[in-house]
Amino acid sequence: MAFRKVSDFKEITLQYQSNGPTTFQFFTDMPGGTLATRVATTLPSTGNTRKTITIPLDNVQGTEYYPLLQPGAATQLFLLAGTIWLRPIGVYIDGSLGEIWQTQPIAVGA
Repeated sequence: MAFRKVSDFKEITLQYQSNGPTTFQFFTDMPGGTLATRVATTLPSTGNTRKTITIPLDNVQGTEYYPLLQPGAATQLFLLAGTIWLRPIGVYIDGSLGEIWQTQPIAVGA
């Protein structure tokens, strides 16, 4: 079976400008194998200035992810930049799917 590489997410940094509140959500597929919200927070209004905000993603892992920004009904959001910091940590093996991990034969003393 093809293994999926797991990443450990550290934080996301967003640079934005808005005239009202915006909801931020971060979805990953772990645990459970289905994409679900792992982090949710509200970004405050910035008025006429650009703001950079860093949101921690502590203890969030996944093989797939996506961020979601949802402005309020009367909010205008201008997203200028976004950076997600993560590191690969290994492979995900799902025993319920019959997946196993084993090496090729290794010669003694090689």
